[in-house]
Amino acid sequence: MRARQGLVFVTLSAAVVFLVSVAAQDQGQIREFSITGDRYAFSPNTIQVNRNDLVKITFTAQDIAHSFTIDDYRIVKRASAGQTVTFEFRADRPGPFTFYCNLSLDAKCKDMKGTLTVR
Repeated sequence: MRARQGLVFVTLSAAVVFLVSVAAQDQGQIREFSITGDRYAFSPNTIQVNRNDLVKITFTAQDIAHSFTIDDYRIVKRASAGQTVTFEFRADRPGPFTFYCNLSLDAKCKDMKGTLTVR
């Protein structure tokens, strides 16, 4: 009887370890990026992450107010000239996603675009 209980305990323990390791892999990594908006351009204008990564972006508007917008993730963050905003989101969908400035202070704002690629 005791041997049987030991076998059940070992089996359950192995299953728990397996499930925890699978869950940890599913969480992804924390990926941090510093992005600036300056002279109607993002720098860098491309970022790549893996699915389920936690993405932390520090966005700084250098010259005038700019925004960092990703429609598919419902992200709209605005920074005034010289200010910084930091935010996080889980990259839970694969694909390319355009980020852009949605402000209309100047006609050139609409040309500010970049790409987030989630693999």
